[in-house]
Amino acid sequence: MSPKTKKLQRALEGAPRIVSATVALMEELVRVLMREIDVVSERKLAEHPDLLKQKQKLAMDYRANMKSISAQPDMLKALPDDAKDALREIAQVLAEATNRNAIVLRAAVTGTQQLIQNVVAMVKTEVMPHQNYKNPARAHLQLGNYSPTCRPVAVSKSV
Repeated sequence: MSPKTKKLQRALEGAPRIVSATVALMEELVRVLMREIDVVSERKLAEHPDLLKQKQKLAMDYRANMKSISAQPDMLKALPDDAKDALREIAQVLAEATNRNAIVLRAAVTGTQQLIQNVVAMVKTEVMPHQNYKNPARAHLQLGNYSPTCRPVAVSKSV
C-alpha cells in the first residue's frame, strides 16, 4: 500500500461507505488505465482484451457510484476538509490518467489506420490496371495506336 493510499484511507475514516468504495474504484481504475498504456506501448496485445473488460466494468461501477453520490449532495458537504482534499487529489489523478490513456490509444489507432491505408494504396497500385482515358480526337497522335474512328490523313500542298 502506497503512502498516498494510506493518507487517503486515513482522511476517509468515518466517511460514508459509498464514498470510500468510490475512491477504491478510482484507484483501481487509475491502475488499470496506466497498465493499458503499458500494454499498448509494449504491444502486448494478448493482454489487452482482459484489461479492456476490467476497465469497462470499473467505469460502469464508478458511474453508478457517482450517480448515487450526486443524488445525496449533502453527504459530500459533510465530509471533513482533509477528506475533501483527498477526494480532489484522487479525482485529479484519475483525470490525468484518463487523458494520458486517451492520447496513447488515439495515437495507436491513428498509426494503425495510416498503416492500413498505406498498405491498401500499395496493393491498389500493384494490382489495379492502369486505365487511362484516351481522347478519340487526339488518339491518332500517339504512335502505334490504331483507332477506327481516327484515320491518318495526308495533305498535298502541290495541288
